[in-house]
Amino acid sequence: MSDTAIGGMPVEPGREVDSTRPRVSKESLRVQTLRGLACVLLVAFHVIGSHATSGLRVDEDSLYRQFANLFMHLRMPLFTFLSGFVYAYRPVFQGAERDFAAKKLMRLALPLICVSTLYFLLTLLVPDTTGKMPLDQIWRIYLFPYVHFWFLQAILLIFTAVVVLESLQLLSSLRQYALVLALSMALHLCVPQEDADDGMFSAVHAAYLAPFFLLGLGANRFRAILGRPTVIWASAACFLGAMTLHWIAVAAHEPIAERGTVLGLLIGVSGTLTLIYCFPHWRVLGLLGAYSFTIYLFHPFFVAASRAALKLAQVTSTELGFVVGLAAGVLGPPVLETALRGMPVSRRLLLGQR
Repeated sequence: MSDTAIGGMPVEPGREVDSTRPRVSKESLRVQTLRGLACVLLVAFHVIGSHATSGLRVDEDSLYRQFANLFMHLRMPLFTFLSGFVYAYRPVFQGAERDFAAKKLMRLALPLICVSTLYFLLTLLVPDTTGKMPLDQIWRIYLFPYVHFWFLQAILLIFTAVVVLESLQLLSSLRQYALVLALSMALHLCVPQEDADDGMFSAVHAAYLAPFFLLGLGANRFRAILGRPTVIWASAACFLGAMTLHWIAVAAHEPIAERGTVLGLLIGVSGTLTLIYCFPHWRVLGLLGAYSFTIYLFHPFFVAASRAALKLAQVTSTELGFVVGLAAGVLGPPVLETALRGMPVSRRLLLGQR
């Protein structure tokens, strides 16, 4: 796995790691598979569109809309949970906070600035594009949530909070960790999500995602407790029950649980915890998972290009539009990353990779 040490516990710099252990190998494959799954769910959602006037422009009672709504409490929580799980392989150590922050800024802030700027400029040229704003408002995309880039702003805030918590050793014992996790869940439930898109630097989104990052961290660091069969089976039962309630509301076209609700939190927590221990390795998803960051960043460019090509060809089939858009969104970014491998400057600016 990129940017991480392989293993179940934090690894100090310079310590050798036995990467041949079967458990570790299976775990790393599962993480990559879940990254691929998260990518497919995210791209499918953006292909469908968040409302009836975006994406495929499907009706609110269509099967496509039901599919998008069914996984609304799992898409971004899964991305965030995996970020926390992978972070726990190589956490920040006391005295190394500055180096850790510099690396995260290079990895996340550079693509945030560069790719969001490219997207903004593209909206000025392409009609009917999500995120279109006047040119003199470009400064807002760096300070407020902007299309899908809000996730990078939120995860930067979460990493900042985690560095502080680690420096205070508030995540070093199970008791302290449980208290911090409980407080983050309370914050998740208390912060209103209606104004999330108006919050400075996606702070409201960060409050929404924080419990899932911390849960991922704990699932790795405290696996002796959270990885017990009784905990896993309890999580699986909660996930099935909560998803059943959510599915009934979705299928009946009734009001569904919004973000920041108890049911939504239960689905996200139990679902991610169940998947990290139970989901099987699927080679196709694992291959996509290796490019998850690039897919996250650039899939809207390829989805928009596929939609424009179908429109030019006068293809109006919703089914074909979904398949082509999904394929373009998950396959185009890996091709782009491969093309950038011989361009170190572009690779650093657009992907944050050395």
